[in-house]
Amino acid sequence: MVASPPFASSATGRVLFVDDEPANVELFRLQFETRFNLATAANAAEGLEILSTSGVDVLVSDERMPGMRGVDLLAMAAQRWPDVVRIIVSAYGDAARLLAAINHGHAHEYVLKPWDAAELGACIGRALVVAARRRALTETASRALHAEADVAAPYELGGIIGRDSGLAATLAVAARAARAAVPVLVEGEHGTGKELVARFVHAESGRPGPFLRASCAHVAPERLAVDLFGVESAEGFARGRLEAAKDGTIFLDDVCELPLPLQARIARMLDEGTFDRIGGATPVPFAARMVASTHRELEKLVASGAFVRELAYHFTVRVPVPPLRERGGDVVALARHFAEKHVLPGEAQRLIDPVALASLEEYGWPGNVRELESIIARAVALATGPALTLDDLAFRLDLPAVAVSPKEEARSAEAVELRRLLLAHGGNLTRAARAVGVPRTTLLSRAKKLGLLP
Repeated sequence: MVASPPFASSATGRVLFVDDEPANVELFRLQFETRFNLATAANAAEGLEILSTSGVDVLVSDERMPGMRGVDLLAMAAQRWPDVVRIIVSAYGDAARLLAAINHGHAHEYVLKPWDAAELGACIGRALVVAARRRALTETASRALHAEADVAAPYELGGIIGRDSGLAATLAVAARAARAAVPVLVEGEHGTGKELVARFVHAESGRPGPFLRASCAHVAPERLAVDLFGVESAEGFARGRLEAAKDGTIFLDDVCELPLPLQARIARMLDEGTFDRIGGATPVPFAARMVASTHRELEKLVASGAFVRELAYHFTVRVPVPPLRERGGDVVALARHFAEKHVLPGEAQRLIDPVALASLEEYGWPGNVRELESIIARAVALATGPALTLDDLAFRLDLPAVAVSPKEEARSAEAVELRRLLLAHGGNLTRAARAVGVPRTTLLSRAKKLGLLP
């Protein structure tokens, strides 16, 4: 029996090799086509097209190629397809660029040229194992989300947890907006769940295409332009998100942070219904629905010259998402949902005691739903008792100091002392009242007036 080569891998997946030298491509195929599911490309543009249109698990690229170099290809792949495991193949003289690529997270491994078949094969095998693990984690998370949706059904509206009338009104507006083909702007503070509302609009629209998200903040303008519009050269072209979202929805997250030249370009696209790829001259039809989000007022940005008026005109249909502090009973529903969502494997679901729930409802939530989830997730991870208590949450419930009247200060001090009393007796009113020598009904009345109990 012949022993397996040292670089054989039991993991499955597709490997894309990009190199502009036909001899290298042919050598790669001869060495690895019997062991891996291969695809090849002669340049970065062709590689990007394959990444856009078919599933790739591992990307292996040469560094020195005409046009876009390998490190730049890996950087773009890292942004657009972060789950793809990336390997760079290059000569020793490119060590500085390779090190920078690894430090920035654009490349997972590198192999020096001329490559050794066993070394490169082992590297690809490791990459396929990583890719397989990522797929398994994604599938597990997907199953968990579906199970979670079933459990949380009493609190959900269109996949968004909440019972308060303010959120119901938001979803009603979003449902009406979904039936039209015009662009939609979702407005709200950071952390309110604007992307969930955008996904709700897409789901309600019934469009068969994908929902694709593009972040407009903290991305270099040149990279964002290619990500949105795609790129075209004499060697070929690669589609951007605006093209890939055909028959679906393109979601521009934080459109208020979009650079002015790209704002003007998108406004022109919405006017004409077509756009050009970067470096291209052939119009491409825009066949997607546009939804955008903003945490800033567009009118003020237009007045200050920070937002293109022509683009703002297109966002006449707007869906406001209220902050969590205005959504009343949603805090309790969300807190219970997150306590269940973040329960550790093998542990029982943690309840939240009434005092802790009351404190959560009192808090102003400047970070909105995102902050609430962060607090509950950490509390679930660190708590030792069967229920989350005020002690498990108090490390983040530190409201900034504000000027208050003597009456308000006295009320606040009483609330703090009463909280501590209830906490010391496990939330049991009878034991707490007995400890301070007052009737249970008196303590219950004060707790309700101070907002500690419903």
